[in-house]
Amino acid sequence: MRRSIPVAQCLALCLALTFGAAPAGADGRSQILLDVRHELPNFVPGVAAEELSTHQLASIRSVIHGPGSHSDKISSIRSILGGPYSLRRLFFN
Repeated sequence: MRRSIPVAQCLALCLALTFGAAPAGADGRSQILLDVRHELPNFVPGVAAEELSTHQLASIRSVIHGPGSHSDKISSIRSILGGPYSLRRLFFN
């Protein structure tokens, strides 16, 4: 019988393998930054990727390259960004 690996465990393993191989944290961040900076305007224009934390960049990168519709990805990225881009602020402010 085959066992399936839950998505969260698979994502954690992929992130560990990807970022664990980097020789320094700055090199890993710069690679993520290049990827997110290129793709982010397609989802949320006007966001400076350089001002985001490494955690936000990694989360956004996994959303961009993960499954889901374009609008689902926009919602997830806005949630990660928070502030004026979050859906909560649109509804409650």
